[in-house]
Amino acid sequence: MRKIIEILEEAVKYFKSNIGYQRLLKGIKNKYISFGDIKGNVIITNPSKEEREALSGLMKKDYSKNKTININLIKLQRELENTRFSNINLKEFINKYFEEEILTKKENKEKYQEEIDVFFKEILIENEGTYVYPYLKQILESKSQIYYNLKKYYNKEKDLLRNSLQQACMGINNLPLANTRIPVFASNIINNPHGYDKKTLTGTIFVMLLSYINGISRPRNSEELYELYYKNHLLVDDVSNMVLCRNLVGYIEDKKEKIYKSVNCKENINENDDKISKKYKEHEGLSGFKKYNEPIYLTIYNLANIDCIEKNNKYKKVLITENPAVFMGIVEKCKIHDFPLICTYGQVKLAGIILLDLLVKQKFKLYYSGDIDPEGLQIADKLKIRYGENLNFIGLDKKTYLENMSNVYLSESRISKLNQIKSKELQEVAKALSKNRLATYEEENIDNLIGFIERVLEK
Repeated sequence: MRKIIEILEEAVKYFKSNIGYQRLLKGIKNKYISFGDIKGNVIITNPSKEEREALSGLMKKDYSKNKTININLIKLQRELENTRFSNINLKEFINKYFEEEILTKKENKEKYQEEIDVFFKEILIENEGTYVYPYLKQILESKSQIYYNLKKYYNKEKDLLRNSLQQACMGINNLPLANTRIPVFASNIINNPHGYDKKTLTGTIFVMLLSYINGISRPRNSEELYELYYKNHLLVDDVSNMVLCRNLVGYIEDKKEKIYKSVNCKENINENDDKISKKYKEHEGLSGFKKYNEPIYLTIYNLANIDCIEKNNKYKKVLITENPAVFMGIVEKCKIHDFPLICTYGQVKLAGIILLDLLVKQKFKLYYSGDIDPEGLQIADKLKIRYGENLNFIGLDKKTYLENMSNVYLSESRISKLNQIKSKELQEVAKALSKNRLATYEEENIDNLIGFIERVLEK
């Protein structure tokens, strides 16, 4: 055994002493990594004088005039059998020569996977018995998309991933039971108010896990993200995120009383619900604005405290406009002052979604009006997908479009957005818009919207 080791060391010393063998040995190493065996050919292009001399002597062949030297590794092994290095194992020799354990691609892949498996197993053990554990276990065992995303972060910086994943799990394990602003939540859980910011790796993983636990896809935009947070009692922006409305009254818990007495919320409260021990009272702020027929901005902060919206027995309907000028035009011109109105200001923010959800819960019928341009129809489409038969359109039809076309020409990039419209109720107007390429704006339809309200009253 000693003799073989000595021969191996002697061979390494010999081949390292001659620069003419360097490229050959690198080629042998690469062939082994690729094939898991020492076979094939190593090609030396533009060989140096030292390489010609060394390889000619090794292979017993004259390469003195070759511009390319092609060494067959099977023949190389035969030639070595006729030297004092005949008993060495080429794989052991290559490992010794490069002073490392050279692994094949397959071996490297297996080793890499073993390291990842150990890494995630350690994370699981650290979270065993916690709320996040079964979800995290399922993500890792099922090799879901989240698993592959985590692997990418592992490849970049596994220590950062370990810390970020643990902090994300801490967040999931300590989700608040009452509405809490995210900076406060992050400060309490990981002592960093910006720790769960969406631009951080911790924040990114936190959202991945939160989405998985809630059974939804990862948010595609800020509004979807804020809605996901809100469902889990986390607030990003609860004072500047708002919706404009008029003639809506909300009910809040009367914390002074613990006797069940629900005014208009009763039909939405299960007899086994913990709300059965609560009493509700009118939100005096909303009642006051309704009394004076004045519009009011409701923020997420306001809406978070409202348990339900008054089920308006007079109308049971609400008109939703996209634009504030249309909303105010109806407020100022419509003789019916107590009809419920909402304005979303274009893309519907989380505050608007919360309010519409409350209305649908109370079986209000939603009627939505907006611009007839690609972006306006996209907004309408998203609302229809969310609320289905609970929402109808007003003025988003071919007739209204053709009667009120503007001179605003729509570019091809904007028109292409119409391909994303899914609601069957919008297909006809979308085709007309695609054909004419001229937008129609909601402001041109104010009189018809007022007429709609008046017809509701007549019924």
